[in-house]
Amino acid sequence: MRSISVVILMCVAGGLSTCQASFENNQTQEGKLTDEELENHMMEVEDKQTFDQGLQTLTVGESNTKCPEEACEPNIYTILKELGALEERQKSTARALEETNRRLETSEKKVAALNSTLTGMRRTYEEHQVAFSAAMPQEGTIGPVNVLYPLVYKHVLSNVGGHYSPVTGYFTAPVRGIYYFSFSSFSWGGEGTTGGSLYRNENKVVSWYGYSTSHSVSGSNSAILLLQAGDMVNVRLWDTRKISDNGNRYSTFSGFLLSPI
Repeated sequence: MRSISVVILMCVAGGLSTCQASFENNQTQEGKLTDEELENHMMEVEDKQTFDQGLQTLTVGESNTKCPEEACEPNIYTILKELGALEERQKSTARALEETNRRLETSEKKVAALNSTLTGMRRTYEEHQVAFSAAMPQEGTIGPVNVLYPLVYKHVLSNVGGHYSPVTGYFTAPVRGIYYFSFSSFSWGGEGTTGGSLYRNENKVVSWYGYSTSHSVSGSNSAILLLQAGDMVNVRLWDTRKISDNGNRYSTFSGFLLSPI
């Protein structure tokens, strides 16, 4: 009776198949198995069942970690599409870099040309520094005369470059460029009218004029001229006019090079 109870407990713990096997075995060997042998047999069955359950759990875990081939394998068309887009972006970047390099080269050429021009202008200006200033030589009055009279400012205050002649009263442009000229005049009162003009070669540029029968008169004028190398500039007194001066240097003629061209 005790043996049958043990078999029933094994059936409950191990399942129907185990129960049937154990019951049949018990029927064939009833009376031969001892309680100790039944207990050992029950423990073996439990150990086998535990092992089978662990193996099943491991198998299920492995199957869960695996992914379907269709889900894990990359889509070759997607990869090719991404590679094509990447290649196009690289080409676009390369074209942009080439355009930037071209613009930089053009800018560098322009800067180099500008620097060369400025260097040449600076060298020309340094080699041809031009400036002069001169005044009438003596106290007294010149005129009136019956001709257009070239004035000679013999008292040289400065003559940088040596392009003004105190012998002829002419300034000669050494280079093509922009020049500035000014002149002033004075006439004692009661000595009639005064007037004259600044000339470039034989062309009148600007003039001055003054008249008084009781007071001294003065006048001045200036001009900025574009001269070619070799052009000549001087001041000329009109006919029947007068100009005066003394130690105060009222009547002067000055000029300088603004910029060579």
